[in-house]
Parts: sequence; C-alpha cells; structure tokens
Amino acid sequence: MKKYTYLFVFSMFCFGLSAQDFKQLIAEGSHTVAEIVSVAESHFDSVGRERGTGYKPFRRWQYFAERAMDETGLLKSSEFYYNELNNLNADINNEGFAARTVVGTWEEMGPTYWNATSGYNPGVGRITSISIDDTNLNHIIAGSETGGVWKSLDGGTTWTVLTDNLANIDVNALAIDPNNSSNYFWGSTNGSIFKSTDSGSTWSLHSNVSGGTVNKILIHPTDAQIMYCSSEGNGIYKSTDGGLNWNSIYFAGVNNGYDIEFKPGDPSVVYASGTDFYKSINSGSSFSKISGVTPNGFSTGPKMIGVSLNNPSVVYVLEAANGIFGAIYKSTDSGSSFTKLTHDDRNYFGYDTAGIDDRGQAPRDMDIAVNPNDANDVHIAGINTWRSIDGGDTFSVTSQWTPDSANNQNIGYCHADVDILEFVGTGTNAKLFVGTDGGIYKAENPTIVNSSYYTDLTAGLGIRQFYKIGVSQTNPVVVTGGSQDNGSSALLSDGNWIDWFGADGMEGFVDKNDADIFYGTSQFGSFVKYTNWSWVSGVSYLSQPDDKGGDSSWNWVVPFEQDPITPNVIYCAFDEVYKSIDGGSNWESISQNFSNDIDHLKIAPTDNNKIYIAINGSFRYTTDGGITWSQSTLNLSGGQINSIAVHPTDSNKVAIATTNSDKVYVSADNGSSFTAIGWDLPSFSAQALTWQDNGKDGLYLGMNYGVYYTDNTLGNSWSLFNNGLPNVRINELEINTADSKLYAATYGRGLWRSSLYDEALSVTNFELDDLKLYPNPATNELNLEWNIADAVTVRVFNTLGKLMFYSKNVNLSSTYKIDSSSFESGVYFMKLNSYKGEITKKLIIK
Repeated sequence: MKKYTYLFVFSMFCFGLSAQDFKQLIAEGSHTVAEIVSVAESHFDSVGRERGTGYKPFRRWQYFAERAMDETGLLKSSEFYYNELNNLNADINNEGFAARTVVGTWEEMGPTYWNATSGYNPGVGRITSISIDDTNLNHIIAGSETGGVWKSLDGGTTWTVLTDNLANIDVNALAIDPNNSSNYFWGSTNGSIFKSTDSGSTWSLHSNVSGGTVNKILIHPTDAQIMYCSSEGNGIYKSTDGGLNWNSIYFAGVNNGYDIEFKPGDPSVVYASGTDFYKSINSGSSFSKISGVTPNGFSTGPKMIGVSLNNPSVVYVLEAANGIFGAIYKSTDSGSSFTKLTHDDRNYFGYDTAGIDDRGQAPRDMDIAVNPNDANDVHIAGINTWRSIDGGDTFSVTSQWTPDSANNQNIGYCHADVDILEFVGTGTNAKLFVGTDGGIYKAENPTIVNSSYYTDLTAGLGIRQFYKIGVSQTNPVVVTGGSQDNGSSALLSDGNWIDWFGADGMEGFVDKNDADIFYGTSQFGSFVKYTNWSWVSGVSYLSQPDDKGGDSSWNWVVPFEQDPITPNVIYCAFDEVYKSIDGGSNWESISQNFSNDIDHLKIAPTDNNKIYIAINGSFRYTTDGGITWSQSTLNLSGGQINSIAVHPTDSNKVAIATTNSDKVYVSADNGSSFTAIGWDLPSFSAQALTWQDNGKDGLYLGMNYGVYYTDNTLGNSWSLFNNGLPNVRINELEINTADSKLYAATYGRGLWRSSLYDEALSVTNFELDDLKLYPNPATNELNLEWNIADAVTVRVFNTLGKLMFYSKNVNLSSTYKIDSSSFESGVYFMKLNSYKGEITKKLIIK
C-alpha cells in the first residue's frame, strides 16, 4: 500500500476533509489523488477493510488514479480528454499525409467468450449498463465499465462496438430514446453525458451535470425533451431540453443519486432515490422527501426503486446498509407511504444461498426489478440474484456465482456481482436482463427457476479488462493475462482461450522454457501456477515470502517476474525484493526493507544481476544481483513511475513512463541519471513501455489513448502507432520476437497485437491513385470507390478533429455512399484505414 509523507499543513487540510465521504471528493474532481487517499484510508481505518466495506473498489480506483494523475496530483476530466483527442485528430489531419504504412496493423485477439478450466465463476467482462428498445427487444445496447458501448440487433447473438474512436469509453448508464430509437444517451464519469443521433455511429459530448458518475438516465415515454438522471456523488437531475441543460432536484445534503422511475402509465409521477426517497406528482417540477415509513422510517443507506405495470400503485424500495442488504420497503399508495418488510438477519447481497453471510458490495452490486405482469414477483440482486413471489415477504435464490454450485442447486448461473436487473417487454415477451461483472445474462422465462434459468448473451463482447500480460517467445504465441473480476486467462498456441484462475487477475508470465506452464497473481499478491499438460492439468498455489501478500496491506498489483536467463528463478516485490530459485517454493530477500511497497520490478534481459525497481516516484537499481542498491538522481516532483522497460541488448539502458509532464525518460547508466524524451507527445497519460531490438533503439509507449513509437532515426518526435487500435487504456506492452508482433494489454478491450514498426514497408499497394472520392466539393452525398478489396474503416473529421462519420468493415470495390447533407459547409478530412495502413484526403462540403 502507498505510504505518503505529508506536511503539517497538508495533514490539517485532510483532517478538514475527513468528515466528507471520499467518494464525494472523487466526484467533486478538485482534490488531488493523495488527498483523497488520505481521507479514504482514515475512513477504512474506522470501518475495516474486509470485503463488503468498499475497500477493494477503492484500491482499484487508487491504482488507476495514481497512474493517470498529472504532475500536480490531479485527474483530468472527461471533457479534457474529449477535447485533447479532437485536437490530436485535427493536428494529424492537417499534417496532410497522403498514405502511411508505418502506423500499426492492430488486430483484436480476445477473449470474447469464457472457457473455465478451474472451479470459479467465469465471465467475459464487466457490464455496467443495458438499454433495450421497447419496440424491438432484439435491439440492445450494452455498456462496459471501460470497454465502451456495444450494440446488438439480434437479441445479443452478435455484437458491434460503437465507441472505439472516442476519448472516453467509460460507460455507467445507457438509454435508448423511446421516442426515437436512433437516439442513444450514455452517462459516464465526471458527470459527462454523451449522445448519438445515428444509432451509435458517431457521438458528441452532449452535456455535463457537474461531477459524479452518471449511473441512470430516464427519458419521458412521449416527450424526449424531458429527461432525468442520477449521479453517484452528485445527486439527481432533470432536463427540459433533451439533456442539454440540467437542474438539480435539490434537498439539503443530497450528494448521491442512485435511481429514478416513472409511475407506470403516468409519467407525471416520478420517483427518485439517493440515500433518501423522493416523489413528484407534477412531472418533476418539485419533489417531496417521503418519510412516512412504518415502523421506524427509512434508514440512510443507498436505495433502488422497483415498479410494475401490473399494479402501478405498488412501489418497492431496496436499501443497503454498509455494503450489505439493509431492508426492503413496500408502498401500495404510489410511494406516499411505505411499510418495512420483515427480513431480520438476512443478507441477500452476499454469497450464501440462505442469505446468512455478512458480505456484499452495495451499492455497486445492488438492484431491484419487478415483473411487469405481476407486482408480487420481485427480483433483487447483490452477488447473486433472488426472487420473491409474495410481494417481497420472502425471497429464494435464483442464481449462484459458480457454475457447479448453481447446477447442483438447480438454479441459474450468472457471474458474481450483479449491477443491473431490468425487465423488458410485457405479457409472454417479458424478459429479465442481468448485467454483471462477467457479462450479460437473460432469463427467457423469469417465472421458472432451474439450472437453465439464465442464458449468457456475452459471447462476442471484447471487453476484458487486462491489468498485465505475459507473452511467450514462441510461434504460435501463448499469452497469459490477469483481468479485473474475470481472473487469469490464457491464449493457447491453438488460438483458443482458457480461464485458469479466478479472483482479480494481475501480473503473470508464460514460463520461458515451457509454454504449457503459466504463472499468475491475484490482487495484493497471491501467487499461482498453472500446468497445462495432456497428462496433468491444474492450479497450484506458490508460497508467500515471509508470509507477505494476499491481504490488503500490499499493493493492488504486486510485481512478479521470471528471470530472463536462469531456469526456474522467479522474483516478486513487496517492501523488499524476493528471489526464488525453485519456482516459488522458497524465497529469499535480496534487498533491504524499503519501508514502502515496490511498484515495479524488471530484470535486464541480458544481465540478471541488473535489477530495476520503482517506489512511488523514486527509481532504484542493483548491478550485483541485490547485494547493493543505489538510488537515481531522478526527481519527478511528486510524480509517479508507471512502467519500467530495460533495453533488450544494452542492460545499462532503461526507459520509464511517468505521470509528470515530461512523461518518458531514458537512462544510459543503469538509471543513475535520466533524460526526458516526452517531446511532442499529447497530454495523455504514459502507461507502458517496451523496447524493440531493431538496431535503432525502437521504443513503444502505451498511453491511456493509443500507442506511440520513436527511435533514434526519427529525431525528437513520436509517431502515432494506432492503426486499428481502440482508444483504450494500454496497461502493458510486450514483444514476441518469434512472431515479430507487439502485444497490448488493454483495460476494457482485451488483448490486441500488431506487426512491429518497419520503415521498409512500402506504400506501393496503398497509394491514392486508384482511390476515387467524388464529387469534391460535395453537397448532399459523397461517393467512394477503390479497386482494392480490403475491408476498410471510413472516418470523416471536421477541421476541429470531431468525428462526423464512421463506418467499419467497408468494401469500396463498389461505390460506397456517405450522406453529407447534415454537414456544414467547409473543409473536412476523410481517413481510410485498412490492415496495410491509412490514407487521409481533404474534402470540401459546399
């Protein structure tokens, strides 16, 4: 865990903040990461750090916040990144390149399905929002926490991603306009709301509700100008102009919003909840806080709302208490008064099928939905899902978080940690959709509970959140990677994926001498090994050095590396560096105790006596295998080191990615001193580095938007290396020298790979001569023709870098038409991307 030293003034400042919820400080967006961490740790000192306290989600936030903060310790807003990406697009387009082939050949490697080979709950990736067209239940949009918005037009059989071009693919709420199903809205972090008017092809930053995470968007069923949204950390809002401007539904102390619902059949009655429950009877012009609750009133926990078309007067309120189930309340007078139902000593948000444990993660994992055909058929969720058929008086479990357990109990399986329950349709078409940390599930017949209760609709969604990967030096390649909530998985040499360990997967590697052996870690540093041989297959736990690791006192991602030279030697780092010469059975410390957790650890590929580590913003190294350690003169002025890369042939040469304004530094003397080489990089966050052994000191940088390349022939500049790659966080980069490919671990879009940078590539087969773009100038319609049959992606940008048109997998061998009638007069740039490279042409709309 990070340990910060604060001045007295800063300590007094944090003391002043301590009365506030740290989540509120995050939502406000004006506090440094260190300030928020200090307040949060004080909070958890009081409430504990066990599962259900919210500590694990906080540590995940801290990990990414510290990697993304700027040199002042602050986080950039969604609006900043939206504008920065537009500026970058505008700069690139205006450079006037005709054709380029050294821009990357990125291809998606998955996984887009799960295949569990060990006993835990498998899934593809985290779903935070779902919206379904009421007039066409096959029309679904789904949101992944960091993987963007996806669309299906066949009920979830196939999926298409809609947001890979954008500067923000963090999705927390979705809504399809019931008045026009081509209009989509999506809520994100920092209070941002995005809108598409063309079924998700292009998006605009539509508005902002001044902070927090927008977790629900509700659109009036007959008047699209009237909208509501709730924001965790920032309250409840109403718009009367289609979401352009928002007014707070204000009550003293309201800083959280969790849910909003119309009374079925009467949208003049609106229910809203944060930690209280509110009702409006005048179409949202004013709201009253409801306090008429028998016997003792509402408690102060987060609340979710359930209603049913079957009996619009019935309203349910589900309430959390310290992360677990708190209570369920029922109203029979349209939310004017409530009765608390009796569920003493039960916890429906935990793991236990009898509801008697004390675990849960509400409000992150918490929801309620009521059958539109039966107001007594109530479904709630936390870790698992539950059902009541007597109006909430009693509940029975309908799913379990491991497939074997679900099958043995003759109930459904869906991945643990349920964020969303939503009924869609009426009568025999009523379906229950579930969004979880492993994907989307559907109960085709929600009234019959058995082992086939849920159908997994997730296959095809490339939304895995990889922290780290390990890449073999073989062809075909083998890759293992650790991901958020979906464990450690591996891409095998036959091209298939397996899921081999659960929990949160973190760092891992493929054994350099045997690609059928993988090593991995889970959060806080528990070490595991997987043997994938035909005669034996399974997971074994490795020992912990000095009993360290596995609990919340350590780093979220603990460094774990294999020796590049000597077989069966591995390393890990807590507050000391440890070495094992027997594959993890026994460990020996090879450093002093640094009093702080070690963030990164790398061993020189050509000299295993040279080991490099990072602790917060300091850099240390040993040249004698750990006998003595030295500290660099590098001063990042409060910044942090995000990545270390050691040169493949020069063990003295080291590159680091940092959070300060210079971003990237290189050392030629083992890290004793560094030179900044950030040069012309955009104002994104430098996340990951790797060197290419190409005789030119080729260096790749992964940022939170894209991959960049430089070498000693390009001067003081970086080249964008993004062709085909989504705008997604790059957590790690590794090169497989056997297949000459660069592999990227993305946090939200799975594993990707590209051919390496090669200036020898020719543009001969990628010239402009045969590309026809007419008429130019154009008015209402633009035509494209190309005698090359490659599938291409077509984008049109305005001069400010805003994406105006987007389509992928287009074949231009026959005329392709673009409707430009909505474009204003002016200059635009059309960009074509294929597997070979990219072409940019200027066009004029008159």
